[in-house]
Amino acid sequence: MSDTKTPLELPPARPTTWSVDRLPWHELERTSVADDEMLFYMVATASFVEITTDLYTNNLLDHYRGAPPLLEWLVRHWQPEELQHGVALRRYVETVWPAFPWEEAYNAFFAEYAALCNESALEPSHSGEMAARCIVETGTSSYYTMLRERSPEPLLKTIAGHIRNDEVGHYKYFYHAFLHYAREEKSSRRQTMGALWRRIREANGEDAYVAFRHVHAFHTHRPEHVDEDYRAFRRNLDEALQKHFPFEMAVRMTLKPLELPAWAERTSTALLTPLARRFVAS
Repeated sequence: MSDTKTPLELPPARPTTWSVDRLPWHELERTSVADDEMLFYMVATASFVEITTDLYTNNLLDHYRGAPPLLEWLVRHWQPEELQHGVALRRYVETVWPAFPWEEAYNAFFAEYAALCNESALEPSHSGEMAARCIVETGTSSYYTMLRERSPEPLLKTIAGHIRNDEVGHYKYFYHAFLHYAREEKSSRRQTMGALWRRIREANGEDAYVAFRHVHAFHTHRPEHVDEDYRAFRRNLDEALQKHFPFEMAVRMTLKPLELPAWAERTSTALLTPLARRFVAS
């Protein structure tokens, strides 16, 4: 693929507004969540995926090597913020559930996951991958919104809120880059819809299962029950989704790269929001 024909201009990067060390760890109410298995898996699996951002970054750097402004933002802002998410979640896991061997479990996860996370998983076009990144950020911002609402523990609510805000900011940046590449490549709405749909289909796929399997193996020491326990986890997660997932927000963010007329976006959001809720329940 040739380099872009016109320079990519991106807005000023949003400054980071929080850090792991400045969080009030002394206020963590461990007893309110120590026995919450569902929350443990939600936080531990998320920590594995977040802290593996180096892999995603390298893939994106190769894919967009002709766009210095995007490369600079990925390296100076996106990657450090995503890694900070993983560090915060890891510290939370190790503080609340100290018996869980986080590093050992993560190393086993990484050995398998690194082989799956390569540039071949990216969309071939620049605009398509930016649209796909919008879906990823939609999913993560929605997930951390749900985690914030699901958690009974104040510090985890704060961490999830910070991460959610970061992910929304990342979405806006990827969307801005998408608009540039969509114009450059003259991407059709149908092509964009294809990229969005392909990434949506992957949202609850292999990544989540691989992370769960390695967390489960080192947490329960009964790998023979992983499929049974994963099904139970998914049932509980679906219940949490129904109660706390921001369906309307997620639908609006998903539709935005299609650049629909305002009336069509409103109508589509009204139609798709209940369908998304039913899809989760099915």
